[in-house]
Amino acid sequence: MARRNGQGPKQLQDVTEKLRRGEQKLLKVLEDEGLITTREGERLLRQVTQAAAQKRASEVLTAAHTVHNKIIQVLRRSKASGDAWERTELEILYEITRLTQCCDDRSRLFGRLLDLAEQAVPFEHATLFLVDREMKELSVAASKGEVVDLIGGVKFDFGFGFSSWVAKQKKPILLTELNRGRRSVGVEVGTFLSVPLIVQGELIGVLNMSHSCTKAFGDEHLRMAILIAGQAAGVLQRFLMYEEMSRLAITDPLTGLFNRRHFQQHLEDEIHRARRYDHAFSLAMIDIDNFKQLNDAHGHALGDRILTELGRLMRKCARSSDLSARYGGDEFLVLMPETDREQAVRAGDRLRAAIADHMFPRRKKLTASVGLATFPHDATTSEGLLRKADRALLDAKRKGRDHVLVRAAREEA
Repeated sequence: MARRNGQGPKQLQDVTEKLRRGEQKLLKVLEDEGLITTREGERLLRQVTQAAAQKRASEVLTAAHTVHNKIIQVLRRSKASGDAWERTELEILYEITRLTQCCDDRSRLFGRLLDLAEQAVPFEHATLFLVDREMKELSVAASKGEVVDLIGGVKFDFGFGFSSWVAKQKKPILLTELNRGRRSVGVEVGTFLSVPLIVQGELIGVLNMSHSCTKAFGDEHLRMAILIAGQAAGVLQRFLMYEEMSRLAITDPLTGLFNRRHFQQHLEDEIHRARRYDHAFSLAMIDIDNFKQLNDAHGHALGDRILTELGRLMRKCARSSDLSARYGGDEFLVLMPETDREQAVRAGDRLRAAIADHMFPRRKKLTASVGLATFPHDATTSEGLLRKADRALLDAKRKGRDHVLVRAAREEA
């Protein structure tokens, strides 16, 4: 009895050791082929080794069963999607959670998100839509390949396209046998997957993925897309909230233009840049003529509407390189990089004419006066430039308003 009891554990040790070595070789092959990661291989082998150390056959078989099930899943995924499963589910989801830490630029973050989604779902084309809160509809945030959507001629609550329907329903949809002849923006679509991005009941956006072949995505791809969408929604919500907080910190809430503090910081930076590269730049100060009388006669509500409309008009008229800001009350500033005095006069007059031609709320026709200052001709400091522009503005007012003026006399700060 003693010998038999001793022989049993020895045989189990031999068998479990052979099993451990076999599992180790098998996992090494899967790692070399890129079907599982080194971390996952080590974890699975550790389960087998720990079970073998306990000398319990049931534990060994359970561990081996776990490994074999994983291998079956890996092989199925590999067969279905080629190299798409180079990373495990957890690693993909983990990488998504790290996006806000490693990507501070929205284009990089959105592009990286689509790259990670492609590792789980072997799409040919993918589009990330985000909800535009102001327009209350979906807008394209990023894409890989072509922007693909179905039923583009049909309008839903969040705009046109199948993605808007998915946004309204807040439910994912997988279409695996579309007509091979179906095309979306010239792209052949055989399989189409659309998943809403939702966090705490709030719709963040929609992720569309497509393939030209039918049945290119299966239930496993749908499951992974749902997991990715859930993780991505939280990441995107945090990123967009951070963007919004950053924007509000430098934006005037009434007009949507930059605020005074941000403008002054940008003005200092522009002075340093102009000195370094020997460039000129100009500053325009704009003031609505007779705005106080309008406020007193019609109330601040109309005054606010007019200021808001002027903010929109200034954004529309500004060049892409210009920076427009509300300086305070009804005074506005425009910073014009690499713009000399003559160019600034022409730009200021275009803005003055645009204001005079515009129809403001309650069909009000208004005019504005503009004062200009140019670095380094008029001043070489921010205080000097602002003072020169302000005095030029006062001269324009005294001249009869609706004028653009530059003070000729040089005055240092």
